[in-house]
Amino acid sequence: MRLSRRAEAVAESATLRLSAAAARLRAGGREVLSLLEGEPDLPVPPAVREATRRALARGDTRYSDAAGLPELRALIARKLRAADGIAVEPEDVLVTNGAKQAVYEALQTVCGPGDEVLIPSPYWVTFPEAARLAGARPVFVPTRAHQLDLDAVARAVTPRTRAIIINSPNNPTGAIYPPAALRALGRLAARRDFVIVSDEAYEAFVYDRAPHASAASFAPQRTITVRTFSKSFSMTGFRVGFLAAPPEIARAARRIHGHVTGNVCTFAQRGAIAALGLGPAELERRRAVFQRRRDLAYALASRRFDCVKPRGGLFVFADARRLLGKRFKDSAALAEHLLEKAGVSVVPGSACGMEGFLRVSFTSPEPVLREAFSRFEAAL
Repeated sequence: MRLSRRAEAVAESATLRLSAAAARLRAGGREVLSLLEGEPDLPVPPAVREATRRALARGDTRYSDAAGLPELRALIARKLRAADGIAVEPEDVLVTNGAKQAVYEALQTVCGPGDEVLIPSPYWVTFPEAARLAGARPVFVPTRAHQLDLDAVARAVTPRTRAIIINSPNNPTGAIYPPAALRALGRLAARRDFVIVSDEAYEAFVYDRAPHASAASFAPQRTITVRTFSKSFSMTGFRVGFLAAPPEIARAARRIHGHVTGNVCTFAQRGAIAALGLGPAELERRRAVFQRRRDLAYALASRRFDCVKPRGGLFVFADARRLLGKRFKDSAALAEHLLEKAGVSVVPGSACGMEGFLRVSFTSPEPVLREAFSRFEAAL
């Protein structure tokens, strides 16, 4: 049976594949500690659960506006204006099934066959595949010490460049892009006529008083902002994310969205409304938990690997190159060894476009982190 070129060209998600491998080991009776996913283990806030329950109880389960509940879009726009300095109206917001769909629809909106999408490396595993699904060619641009190399970005731009995908705080490195870099990128985008897709899924998790800046606050007419409720509020299974974009892009994305999915789960959106009603103390409590875990994971990882302390996000990107060679041919072989011998799952850097590294999540409780790194030591 013949498949489409599109289906054959797209790679399976590395994180989902590794998660399935860990699940198979667990099914066989093995205890596997997962340092794989960027899924916060903290419970969903009670107010979110209660709002969702009430919505179900009153039968709030019907079709709604495909672009998202008007109340939710209004609250998102208000939050972006007040907290992030992004000039956006509710009609410029599109509620999606998580950030992954938002990235997909953003690229479907601005790209076509033969176009190019710049992707700073290392990157989240879905970015290149989202570009390919839009018919575009991903063009990987090296970073410098995990920060944007604007000279390299400028050299990579061609007449076919339609977009660049940036991610700050970054998955997998934890880097935060400073305002000066985002401002300069906005000027380059305007001068060379391309769009910035700014994935800010981890915007709530910045550490050591590091500032978080949004690209859209510097280049509002050139930036599509992508965010999700999954990380900030542990709402991964709710599948509620959004994009906010200039009006012309937002209108076009809504047309695509209406044929792809219709509305996001209505009662899950009611939970998202409740999440935006929580005070800053709840987000600070969550951020503080992961800062402590970041500190621990960085300290433990640094005993065996070379690491740059992440300033945000939920991962340590550990440089394992000194372990590669005779014993492990590459980061995938090392990750497989850790899974099989130590019962600890991590993502090889090759899946993120940077060979020789391991992406290590610190979303697990501190005792699990200590046990996992103890197993690392024993296995290595």
